[in-house]
Amino acid sequence: MDSRTDPPAAPERLTSQRPRSAAPSWDDLRIFLAVASHGSMSRAALALQLSQPTVARRVTALEDSLGVTLIERGVNAIRLSEAGAAVLEAASGMAEGASAAVQTAEAYRMDVGASVRITATASVTLFLSQHAPELSRAAAPHQIAFLPTRRKLNLATGEADIALRMRSLPEEPDLFVRRIALIAFALYARSDDPTAPVIAPPEDPHLSMQAAYLERLRGQRPVAARIGDMPMRRQAILAGLGAGVLPCWLGDSDPDLIRISPPGDVWSEDLFLVTHHLARRRPVIGTIADALAALFKAQAALLAGEARTRPAAP
Repeated sequence: MDSRTDPPAAPERLTSQRPRSAAPSWDDLRIFLAVASHGSMSRAALALQLSQPTVARRVTALEDSLGVTLIERGVNAIRLSEAGAAVLEAASGMAEGASAAVQTAEAYRMDVGASVRITATASVTLFLSQHAPELSRAAAPHQIAFLPTRRKLNLATGEADIALRMRSLPEEPDLFVRRIALIAFALYARSDDPTAPVIAPPEDPHLSMQAAYLERLRGQRPVAARIGDMPMRRQAILAGLGAGVLPCWLGDSDPDLIRISPPGDVWSEDLFLVTHHLARRRPVIGTIADALAALFKAQAALLAGEARTRPAAP
C-alpha cells in the first residue's frame, strides 16, 4: 500500500529514530527554542549567556530524551529536521507563556533592582541619551537600560519593556501603541563643504524611503560611501567624508553642520511608543511611558525640523 494512505505516523518517524532516555527538561526545550530562533548555536549561546558547548550538549540531551533528531548539524550551519520543525511549532507558545508568567509576577513585587529596557533605533537612542537624566529621575528607583537596535525586539517574550518604533504601526496582538512624535530628516553637510559628495544608506532606493529621498536630492553628486548606522554617518559627515541624511534634531543642533536640503524639503516618519499589556502592570512602565511621551511632546518642534535657528545652505 502507498505510504501516503497510512494513518499519521508517530512523531519519531519524522526523522531518524533515536532511543529515548529520561523525560525531557523544560530548560533544554527553552534552549532548543533559542537555537531555532537565532539560527545558530553560537548566537543562541550569546543570547542565553551560556557557552556554545553547553548549548550543544543541552540540545543533544533534549534529542535523547525525545528520541528524535531535532537539529541537523552542518559544517557552517544548522537546520531543523522535520521533527525539529514540528516540535518548534508545538512549543512556540511555551516561551511566551513563561515570559508572561515572569512579567505578571514582576508586576506584583517591588523589585528595586529590575531595570526598564527601552529599545529603539540608534538615532532615537542617541536622542534619549541626551535626556537620560530626566528619564532616570522618572524611573527612580529603577534603572533604565537602553537597547539600540534596528531589530524589532519581542515585547511579548520580554526582550524589552518599551519599544519606540518608526514607519508603521505594530501588528502584534496585546500591544498598546500610541503615536508620540513626528521625526524629520534632511540632507546635511559640513558647513565648510556644502557641495560635498554624499554618504548614502546601503538600501536600494526602490525599497527604502530614506535612500529614495537621498537619491532625489543628490543630483550629480557622487556617492562617497554607504553607511547605514545614523550616529556613524554623522561622524563621517563631520570628518569630511561627504553629506548625508540625518534627523533634523541632530543636524540642526550641530554648529559644524548645515542643512543643504531645499527649504521645507524633509522626509518625515511617525514615532510610536509600544508596550505589552503584561508589562504595563508594572507601575514603573506606565510612569516611564508617560515621561517619554512628555519628552517628545516638549521637543516636537526640534524633532519635526521646525526649530532651526541657522539658515540652510543657499
